[in-house]
This record gives sequence, C-alpha cells and structure tokens, in this order.
Amino acid sequence: MATAVESLRTRVVRHESELSSWEGVFCAPHPSVAPYVRGTYQGWTESATSFPSRLEVPFPGVVLILDLGSGFRLVDPRSAHPEEAVDLASFVAGMSDSYVYVAARGASCCIQVNFTPLGAHRLLGLPMDSLANRSVPLDLVLGRTGKRLEERLAEAPSWEARFDLLDRFFAARLDAARPAAPGVAWAWEQLRATGGCVEVGLLAAELGWSRKHLVARFRQQVGLPPKTVARVFRFHRVIERLRSARAPRWAEIAYDCGYYDQAHLIRDFREFAGSTPTEYVRRLLPDSGGVIGE
Repeated sequence: MATAVESLRTRVVRHESELSSWEGVFCAPHPSVAPYVRGTYQGWTESATSFPSRLEVPFPGVVLILDLGSGFRLVDPRSAHPEEAVDLASFVAGMSDSYVYVAARGASCCIQVNFTPLGAHRLLGLPMDSLANRSVPLDLVLGRTGKRLEERLAEAPSWEARFDLLDRFFAARLDAARPAAPGVAWAWEQLRATGGCVEVGLLAAELGWSRKHLVARFRQQVGLPPKTVARVFRFHRVIERLRSARAPRWAEIAYDCGYYDQAHLIRDFREFAGSTPTEYVRRLLPDSGGVIGE
C-alpha cells in the first residue's frame, strides 16, 4: 500500500507491505543548485526488509549518500573478492559501468543526491576518474567539512530544514569553484541530448580535438570515456522506460533507445545489471523503492 503527500516544496511517498516499510521525501534543489543535480533531493527512511539487498545499476550521474542511520553494506561482483562486503556510512559513488548490491545494516535513514558528473567535479573539486567505479567514504572526499555537514543534517528538525542546509552548502561550494571546461561541457550535453546516440568521433571533430584528447578530458571531468558514457545514457533511457511500461515491448524499446537490436540490449543488461531485461523487470519494487538485489 502506498500513500503520497505533497506540500509547497516536498513530495512524500510512503510504502507499507510485506516487502518493507519505507518513506521517501523528494524536494527540488534551489534554482542556483538545480543545474548540477539530476532530479530532486531524496530523503529516505526504511525499516528492515524482506529482501537481502538492492541492485544499483549505472546511470549518468554521481551519487552522494549522506547517512543518518546505521550505514550500508556494498558488494561489488567485479571486485577481486566479490564475496566480501564493504561497510560504509556516508559515501560518494562515481560514474560506473557495472552494478553493485547495496544493503542497509539496520534501520535506514539517509539523504541521496544525484549529481551530474560535471556538477560533482565542480562541487567536490576532484578529478572524477579518481571516483570512477568506486564508492568512497565521504570523509576521504570532503574531510572535516563533510563530517560537519553530516552533524548539521542529523541535528536539523525536519527534512525541509535538511534540504535548506544542502542548498546553502552546495551554493557556497559552487560560488568558490571553477566551471567545467567548455569543450567537455558541450560534448556532455550532446550525449545527454541524444541519449548517447552520437558518434564520439563526430564530437571530437566538432571540437577540433583528437579522439585521444577528448577521452582524456572526459575521464578527468566526467570519470569515464565518452563511448562508455554514451552506452550508459542509452541504458538509462531503457531503465526510465521500464518504470512506466507495464508490458515492455523489448524490440521497440531497443530501437527507440538507440540499440542495434534486442540482442544488443540484452548484452548491455547482462553487463550493466547482471541479468536479462525480463529478470530486471521482475525485481522492480513499487513506489520508487528500487530494484531487489540478490
């Protein structure tokens, strides 16, 4: 069972079932911050679940998790020891070309902010290839500044107050940061606008750069090479379609999202989600709850 409540600034979705009990609070960032964030700020609380973990798949962004609860356990199937979990509290996850499983270590409470990679590069002040395919503790990224932000969020009396804190924190960092390189920002926008359906060689030629130079600049300010980013954009378009498709027509979706054929789509699903498209749909949770992991 789900309920939804809206105020002037926030939207609240509550879910109660045998699966779990969770609440999501969604809030648009301040207009000065919004261009650097994909979607809304998300506040989450959840009790114990009936499933072991959630599946997190690649998307064209960088995730910031601000933990206000018991922390998380991550399992990366591609690691040298995939059976070993990594325990994290607040962390930053860079752009990725594979999937991970994430489980709360108890009752969960956190804020999630999905940055654009160029927004994360500007806000964090780091080369984004240092975060690619990694989940890094927040204190290693922002040091004492990040710890103080966690403390202030924990002390805030409401979700709205927490989101106001984030607006002020991010706006101050943006004011002090250098913007992205115009050429990289332009190439990123072409990939975003086409859903990954543009040739990397054409981007380089339009910029007057070599392909090698474009790849190097992309790794530094986005985290992954542009060809991989294009694949992630195409895959993400499919994921967005599946959220509203009750009976997916796979061949139609593959064509609309820039895949050569359905077999090409299935290959990307196995690499990016560790499953077939049909298996992925079966694991979708209701009410923005994510995807059941293994």
